[in-house]
Amino acid sequence: MLAIEVEKLRKQFKVQKNREGLKGAMLDLFKREHREVAAVKDISFQIPQGEICGYIGENGAGKSTTIKMLTGILVPTSGKIVVNGYVPHKDRETFVKGIGVVFGQRSQLWWDIGVIESFRLLRKVYRVDEREFKLRLDELVETLELGDLLNRPVRKLSLGQRMRCELVAALLHNPSILFLDEPTIGLDIVVKTEIREFLKRLNRDHGTTILLTTHDLQDIEALCSRVIMLDDGNIIYDGGLDQLKDRWGKGREVQFQFADPVSLPSLSALTEGLAVRWSKENELTAKVWLPREMNVSDVLSRVVGAKEISDIKIFETNTDEIVREIYRTGSSVKPAGDEAEEPAVSGAGVR
Repeated sequence: MLAIEVEKLRKQFKVQKNREGLKGAMLDLFKREHREVAAVKDISFQIPQGEICGYIGENGAGKSTTIKMLTGILVPTSGKIVVNGYVPHKDRETFVKGIGVVFGQRSQLWWDIGVIESFRLLRKVYRVDEREFKLRLDELVETLELGDLLNRPVRKLSLGQRMRCELVAALLHNPSILFLDEPTIGLDIVVKTEIREFLKRLNRDHGTTILLTTHDLQDIEALCSRVIMLDDGNIIYDGGLDQLKDRWGKGREVQFQFADPVSLPSLSALTEGLAVRWSKENELTAKVWLPREMNVSDVLSRVVGAKEISDIKIFETNTDEIVREIYRTGSSVKPAGDEAEEPAVSGAGVR
């Protein structure tokens, strides 16, 4: 069953045209001119129940506008939206009982009262039974380790503490769909990891559907099997993260630290017949580039058996580099002949 269904969704805004000069400013006072700007341009996608989907794009690509339409905050200019069986902007009162929303830069908690008081107010807003509320709250507080924070005013919480409380607030009524807009923005790596682990458990244990927008592609790698990529209001990729890496990855590099000095001719002789490329960094260190379809073991078996090695590192093309390259070209379709280009492989070393 589908949790979210979007068909030819479009959102246009009227934007005032500011005329130049003093005369233009005077004219704008009495007669304003506007132009139509399309933030989302006839996009279509479907998200099954229980899926975690990453929704990514550069600033101004249309991500937040889409989320606001999916949650009923904005009314589409045209197209079809069905979320949990409801049209968000038409069936808003009933619809919101089945969704949770976290906007990373906006709070749904009351600033000057204790966190627990905000939770109790939200219980009334969502009309959650007192017994169900207590059971759900206890589970979430224990999982996110919020016991010591419940009586603190929101304004006295750190950003990481507040974000964990925001997640609880969004999940108190046990929604089947969770919308997350930049949930880890500004957080340190420890808190980010905790929130990612919580979201994975939430999806695994409760089958919660999650649509995640973020600029942090490590969130996508940690949580999502599928990614929808938006550029200038259009979907330019919708598919698996692994397929995206297979299509755009420029191969791998293996760095060898040798016990004794080596020469490029001797290394090339070891891998004769393989489509690899060697380069030296110093007398003891050399790198070999492999096309993405080749197994690293094909090279390791030849080199390790012939040379004494003190260290090995493997470098992969990371998701950040792939996404930057796609936005540079404006398409997720790899240009013909690109595979023959000189590889530019970089990224974090993996031992």
